[in-house]
Amino acid sequence: MEKTGLIRAVIGDVKLNVINHNKKAYILEDLSKRISKKKIIEALSMVNLNEDYLLKKTNDLSDSEYNKLLFVKDLLNKNKNITLEFFERGLCSKERTYFKRLLKKLAKEYTINFNIITNDLTFCIGLVDEFAIYEDNNLVKTFDKSEIYDEELYDYFDRNQLFYFVTKSRNYGHLYKDYYDIKDVLKAVYRELEWDIF
Repeated sequence: MEKTGLIRAVIGDVKLNVINHNKKAYILEDLSKRISKKKIIEALSMVNLNEDYLLKKTNDLSDSEYNKLLFVKDLLNKNKNITLEFFERGLCSKERTYFKRLLKKLAKEYTINFNIITNDLTFCIGLVDEFAIYEDNNLVKTFDKSEIYDEELYDYFDRNQLFYFVTKSRNYGHLYKDYYDIKDVLKAVYRELEWDIF
């Protein structure tokens, strides 16, 4: 079987040892000494940023832009274990979809392991292979992606409308693992709800 990287959602009170995340005036400054400008611009383009970001100071960046630049830095340093801290915050729906695809592709093609520190279940669905729950910086429990319907898992997330949806879909017997795409689960549940009306 072909080896791929693992995408793990890290939830709870945790401080991972994150490399290269020291605040600097220019995040990519040290890379330009050993990596061509062309490669850096290509990497920036991959995260929907342009070459202007080479000269932007850390204090002039939004949290989302800052996270994207840290991501670029980790990729260009060829790190095999990358931590993304609340990376999904500030991303629009289209960008979330794009980055989920990108992360899966990078994990598969370059065997990169991603630790995504988050409390957003919607960003995790269809992306992560495993959920790691931490309390007081200690690993308490792990859940496989197939356990997305385990209600114990929801205690660690910010509850929102998705919690209602997942519970409802489970009640109707629509398990996420039985569907290729989350959109198919949505359609199935909505069909069931329409029949309930009659």
